[in-house]
Amino acid sequence: MNMHLKVVIFAVSFLTTSGYPLHSDSREPTRSDGKTNQAHDKADLTKDLQKVYKSSIDSSALYNQEHDDNPVAEEMQRKLTMESERLRIRLRQELVELRERLSPSSAHLSSRLASMRERLTPLTQQLQGSLSSNSQDLCSQLSLYLQALETAEAQEEASPSLYQEAFELISQSLEHSSFKFANTISDFYTKASGVIEHLKQTSDREEEPSTSNVWLEMSSKLGQEVSSLKEEARNRVEALKVQLSAVLQSAQPHTAEMRSSIEQFCQNASMEVQVLQARMERLFTGLEKELVVPRASSATSSFTLQSGSLREDFSVKLSALIQDIMQSMQ
Repeated sequence: MNMHLKVVIFAVSFLTTSGYPLHSDSREPTRSDGKTNQAHDKADLTKDLQKVYKSSIDSSALYNQEHDDNPVAEEMQRKLTMESERLRIRLRQELVELRERLSPSSAHLSSRLASMRERLTPLTQQLQGSLSSNSQDLCSQLSLYLQALETAEAQEEASPSLYQEAFELISQSLEHSSFKFANTISDFYTKASGVIEHLKQTSDREEEPSTSNVWLEMSSKLGQEVSSLKEEARNRVEALKVQLSAVLQSAQPHTAEMRSSIEQFCQNASMEVQVLQARMERLFTGLEKELVVPRASSATSSFTLQSGSLREDFSVKLSALIQDIMQSMQ
């Protein structure tokens, strides 16, 4: 009985083993397939997560300008705008200071000359009006003397003594007018010198040594111009007297010849008065060319020598601005 049971058990075991054979490497392919599938699953999962993260960022309010109700973004934008404006103003000030350091003398000189021109223009106009009035009065007086001679000639009452008397009256009028002309110009120079001295004292109080020579140059050139005006007026008077004397020394003096010389004299005097303002303007222009332009050129030349220190100075200030920007962004 036992023997039959053992035979049955052995047969069943044999059939089971034959139907489902066991291989030594049967489990390894299974593990390999599992690892491969797991790697694929992780790669796909990573890609999916990246897509989701990027999609989330793209749709975030930080990158979407349509959402303006983000208080953090609005506050950051406001601070950046304010800081940018502050730094822009500061940088502009630094550039202005740097520009002034490059050519302080030329800028101050131009400003001082403009102020001087503005102050002296009313005095020049006053001088021009006074000289014009003086010239008109003189020419009117000389015309009266000529009319008296012409009347005498028409009545055939002209005599050498009458011509000589007219010549003396004309000479006296010329001398008186010349004296008045000189006094008017001297008065102008006194007033103009006072204006220049006032500007000089103002400049000294403001400690602008670069403009100290401007006042001396202007006063000197103005004095030369005044002397030239006086000399030209004197020369015109002397030339007229010589012409009139030559007419009187002729065998038959004629009033028409005297009138021609006097009219030419009056035209020249009137023309000189009219161009007085232009002469003063040329004076300022010449002074500016002599003082401002050379100093500006000198400042440009000296920039080559000073460029190292100026560049270093500005670089330091620019670095400070950059640091401020970085701190503001933190």
